[in-house]
Amino acid sequence: MKTDHDLVIIGAGPAGLTAGIYAARARMKVLLLEKSVPGGQILITDWIENYPGFPEGISGYDLSEKMKTQAESLGLTIESAEVHSLNLSGETKEIILKDRTVTAKSLIIASGASPRKLGIGEDKFFGKGVSFCATCDGPFFKDKTVVAVGGGDTAVQESIF
Repeated sequence: MKTDHDLVIIGAGPAGLTAGIYAARARMKVLLLEKSVPGGQILITDWIENYPGFPEGISGYDLSEKMKTQAESLGLTIESAEVHSLNLSGETKEIILKDRTVTAKSLIIASGASPRKLGIGEDKFFGKGVSFCATCDGPFFKDKTVVAVGGGDTAVQESIF
């Protein structure tokens, strides 16, 4: 079976965009699929101070846009589409979308992660005092009283940080 692409990447967060940049630079026929908008979790991050190359910091939105622009300038095709299912049983990978099936020799799943929430209204204050990453946002709360919510090792590690 002839394939549509050398590579299909699912997810346009930093990992998916980076994989797309490398594949496009290697002149592969690559398609990046994203169900919402490119950027992943950094898209909703207000301010980033710990990313190399931006000593004065950069907004998550601006960093996402720069990554997307760089990827597209190298020839990466980014398509807004949700993957409904996969068929990985043969050499040709089948990515089933709502309106069609895309095929590829290889597949990268870079679907990212999302924090577990308590469901007590924290979305209203996300980026305005509520954070899900002490390593990322801890310096913004220096000399302030903070509360870490969670159980297990991660909550303890975040609290110590």
